[in-house]
This record gives sequence, structure tokens and C-alpha cells, in this order.
Amino acid sequence: MLEHTLSTNTTLYSLSVRIHSEGFSLSVFDESNSLLSAKKVNAALFSLPLDDVILLFENETKLYYKDVSIICESDTYTILPTDVFSIENAADFLYFEHKPTENESILINKIPAFDIVSVFSIPATIQKAMNFLFKESTIEHHLSWLLSEKIRLQNENSLYIWTRINRLDIIALKNSKLQLINSFSYQTPEDFVYFALNVFEKLSLDTEKDTVYLFNAENKPELRNLLSKYVTVINEY
Repeated sequence: MLEHTLSTNTTLYSLSVRIHSEGFSLSVFDESNSLLSAKKVNAALFSLPLDDVILLFENETKLYYKDVSIICESDTYTILPTDVFSIENAADFLYFEHKPTENESILINKIPAFDIVSVFSIPATIQKAMNFLFKESTIEHHLSWLLSEKIRLQNENSLYIWTRINRLDIIALKNSKLQLINSFSYQTPEDFVYFALNVFEKLSLDTEKDTVYLFNAENKPELRNLLSKYVTVINEY
């Protein structure tokens, strides 16, 4: 394995790392949580050997940061109430819905605000690389991060949509209570909007009053523009 050669310089900045199968993005924030810089790196990340993953990140991250947030997208996840979850049975809970694959790591995120636990898997190389590079940071499933950091608990009805390549993840709240967490495949903007509006209809949400918070859609204006014709959309990062 490569030696860890990141600079020992200290900084007051924070780093957000978002990982997916096609690469990763890096965002640097100042003390007031204002975005200073952002960069996307394209790579077949989930299929690279461990040393290549580490080297790729080392080439892009030159400083130690005050804190590092690591968010990893994964289709292999399940959400459980805290009172039924047991760490000994984490794999059983996950593989009740999904098929196991080789060389994967099962991780757990607790989400106290909703009294739930997220169980998910990512490639073992990604887990080992992140633990090597950012020893004090926790790897969060992208929906765990949304639930923990971005959901507004203010008696609201809303949808939170995480946009991916041909996938969207929807978290729906009614009176600030979780109603739905699910992922859908889409091919066109019309498909994307259909799933969002279908959730509005099924949960009797109001397209005139209730809001959609849209994440990861900075480079997909066609999704945002079409959805905005039917509901109020707030772009989030």
C-alpha cells in the first residue's frame, strides 16, 4: 500500500467528499460554511485497485482539513427502525432486500432525529481508502447525510430528491414525519418528473404549497426546469 503523503499543513477549511461509481467531487468550505471551491473527478472508482484509489485522492487533496465529510452513493441500502435493528444481524437485514457482491463492506449510520438506522454497502476498496486517508471521518450513505444534515423538521410537507445518473432517490415528509424513502430509475426528464409527482399524488401533498428540495442537479437544468413547471423547486447542494 502507498504511504500516506498528504501535507501536514493545517487549515480552518472543511472538505466535503462525494463518491459515486463514476468518480467523486470535492468541495471546500470556509468557517461560515460558504463554498470556496469545487471540483469533479471522473474515474471508474469502484473498479480501481486500492492503491490507485488512494493515489487518485492524494493527487487531489493536498491539505489536512478541520473536518472532512465523506458521502458515498450506494444502491445497496436499507432503512430500519432503531428498535428492530441489531448490529449482529446487519448483513441479514441488508441482504433480505439485496444480493451480496464480492469485496464489499457493510456500514451503518445511525440517524437519531428519526430514530432509524441506515445499513448499506460500498466497495471494500473505497472503505479502506477513506479510512486510510481520513481516519477520523465517518463514511455516510448519501441518504443518511440528507436525513441527518438537510431535512428540515419544521412541521413541513416536502420532498427531498437526490439526483444521480439515471437514478433518483426520494425522501418524502408529511408534517415532518417520514413517509417514504425510495430509489427509482429514470431515462428522461419526463420519467424523473413522473416519479416526483406520483409521490405528491400518493401522499396527498399539495403541488401549490409543498416544496421539492433538489440535490445534485447543478448540471441537469432540464430536470429542474421541467419539475419547476409543476411544483416549487429549491436547489440545494
